[in-house]
Amino acid sequence: MIRRATLAFITGLQFSVLQFCFLAILQINVSSAYLTYMTVAFAWMVGSVIGMWVKRLTSWMGVVLGTLAFYFVHILLTFFPFSYLALIVSAVGISVAAIWAGRFFVVMRSRFESPDKMFFHENNGFLLGIILFFVGFTTLGSSFIIFAPGVGGISLLYLNRLEFQENSL
Repeated sequence: MIRRATLAFITGLQFSVLQFCFLAILQINVSSAYLTYMTVAFAWMVGSVIGMWVKRLTSWMGVVLGTLAFYFVHILLTFFPFSYLALIVSAVGISVAAIWAGRFFVVMRSRFESPDKMFFHENNGFLLGIILFFVGFTTLGSSFIIFAPGVGGISLLYLNRLEFQENSL
């Protein structure tokens, strides 16, 4: 149970950091207007809804796909800054990254005694992720945006591996 709670917590932290890193790179490279924030929020919701229905998506595939989508968007915006076409393509990348968010809740629901415990741990991780993002971005700048999603993705893959090993025993 502790590993499941930790997995939910770290997943929430990763979702938070990923969302805020998407927002930061879009604000830096496209626009800091209201449209940019709404693009990230709407695209994340679309991806989450899609993820609830994608039955073949494993945690490994979801984490890797989301992390790669982030780096694709980052590279795209590096080469095509201030392009609204890049904003549209970025929205697709954000939706792809969010697919695991929707699938995560479907998969983890059965592993917890009640959904409120799962949401409790995931939401606490999300809140810590918000704090971590602002502290990390304030102190490390764009280096944090470059490395945080990858470090979070690797951490999640490791924790998922431990969870799988525990369930197979």
